[in-house]
Amino acid sequence: MRVVLEFAPKGALRLPMHYNAALHGVLYRHLSDNRMRDQLHDHGLHRVGSKPVKLFTFSRLMGEYEIDSKEKTITFQGPVRWVVSSAVDQVIYDLSMTLLKAGRISLHGTEVQVRTASLERYSGTVTQGQIRLMSPITVYRTLNLPNGRKYTQYYSPGTPEFTELMRKNLLLKASALGLEVTEADAAFDLIPVDQAHMKERIVLFRDTPVHAWDGNFRVQGTPKMLALAWNAGLCMKNSDGFGLFDFFARGR
Repeated sequence: MRVVLEFAPKGALRLPMHYNAALHGVLYRHLSDNRMRDQLHDHGLHRVGSKPVKLFTFSRLMGEYEIDSKEKTITFQGPVRWVVSSAVDQVIYDLSMTLLKAGRISLHGTEVQVRTASLERYSGTVTQGQIRLMSPITVYRTLNLPNGRKYTQYYSPGTPEFTELMRKNLLLKASALGLEVTEADAAFDLIPVDQAHMKERIVLFRDTPVHAWDGNFRVQGTPKMLALAWNAGLCMKNSDGFGLFDFFARGR
């Protein structure tokens, strides 16, 4: 399930160019269930072995904006939309009700009015389709260097490593939810429509650079796994604001 929120800022909404952490903070501050919030923040909603699985993601802000490259800021004029999605419905219910009851919240020091909160459920039956990314996708592996230090190796869409790690991540989410998966479920694919026009994005999350990708893609998989990816997010670092997508045309 996901919620589409509309915020109306009091004046211009000026944010740092890399504002994922600010949205991340809004989400955690406005979960009223303290136990669920602490579990989500500290350990993930579910665990598979030692791996915490958080099962939520969120979009970029959508609205009219101007970028100041010198100041490294982005300024939104007028209403903005923000989408939060989770494979655990209670997260979305709680967040939606808390924000609506609050009426006004602070986003990076600017007061914004919470105008609307619209819930959406995935009811598609398609096995493939073209998607639009509402936040970029990232896939990586942490490697141990000979000197004992760790190195994060990122992979671009269309490479075998990207596909392997993306599939493993989706199966991890399925396992966390107790879903039974078949061989067909495991054969999930994300295919660049135009590899020449893929864009690498380096997003700072609390000063840590994350290499992510935007572009036009097609997804192919079973309805069960497409629904899981739609709800919980594609690829990795979903809870930091990566991997939210929607279909250009979704079967219902």
